[in-house]
Amino acid sequence: MRPSLLHKTVFVWSDLYYNYSFPDDHPFKSIRESLTKKFLDQLGLFHEIKQVEPDAIDEEVLLQVHSKDYINVVKRISERGQGMLDDGDTPAFRGIYEASLVRVAGNLKALKEIESGNFVHAINIGGGLHHAKRSSAGGFCVFNDIAIVAKEAEKKYNRIVILDIDGHHFDGTQSLLYDDDKSLKISMHMYHANFFPGSGSVNEVGEGKGKGFTINVPLPPGTADDAYIMAFDEIVYPAILRYKPDLIVLEVGGDSHFGDPLVELKLSTNGYLYVVRKVHELAHQLSDGRLIMTGGGGYNYDATARVWTLSIAEIAGIKEMELETLHDCCGTASTPFVMEKVKKVIEQLKEIHNIS
Repeated sequence: MRPSLLHKTVFVWSDLYYNYSFPDDHPFKSIRESLTKKFLDQLGLFHEIKQVEPDAIDEEVLLQVHSKDYINVVKRISERGQGMLDDGDTPAFRGIYEASLVRVAGNLKALKEIESGNFVHAINIGGGLHHAKRSSAGGFCVFNDIAIVAKEAEKKYNRIVILDIDGHHFDGTQSLLYDDDKSLKISMHMYHANFFPGSGSVNEVGEGKGKGFTINVPLPPGTADDAYIMAFDEIVYPAILRYKPDLIVLEVGGDSHFGDPLVELKLSTNGYLYVVRKVHELAHQLSDGRLIMTGGGGYNYDATARVWTLSIAEIAGIKEMELETLHDCCGTASTPFVMEKVKKVIEQLKEIHNIS
């Protein structure tokens, strides 16, 4: 089944993405991207989705959210090929600066293709590095491509939604855009006192003119499809509907999947696809279809690649039966204890953000 022109989708890709892969037993590997490409090829999806390469960019783009001193530190460590870019999660390797820059370029290419009117949807699975802050790396992320593309998009659009469904809180994106009133930032993530990055409570709502433009949906370990979808339907969906964005940026981290070794959320491929489908519908309803999807975390490589492939097919409007082979066998269910905890989070958020 050929996708409708309403779902005209571009896939931004560079083989240089493979260079952003940490050495030794580090969990962040570019095998996720290679598996996704393999699935897309096997299913023949590139017959329906145009593939383009990022344009070259320079460090001036990074200065929209990162400090000059930090950029210079990354360059020096990249040339040396050793050292740490944060407190211990993000080791340097030779060429990490260039490998990070091309992934930022992917997001900017995605935005450029949408702004041109050639496409309504753009996919950049190399993006989603949401932990990077103004003057430091964090959580395997060197440059924050999400915040950068938001700042770039604000030059044309007045209302942008960033929805992040990675298993970890988008602390870098939040901090870089915390006082920004041109973007509504929403994160659905696992949350407890000892879990990285330690931020993302319901009370983190923005500051200054950006107060009220950050919504955090902190979820307990064990949150499965039913509770996750309930939180999405009762908080995220109506918040986006009320905001009426001109552009939606969706970060699809694969580590909310029940098979992920670093996160204890229990989302299945069906749960993911429910959220992606609803966001896709909102993009057409509110934003003339304008939707950018990025990758993110995900440390069960097969599960992450399947989640990304299914999400891309949904956004592109492709409904081939062969996609069923990428789904988990079944959905997941939360315990009554987890369900009650999520209901309490929903009640708090409704009061804080005046969501009915």
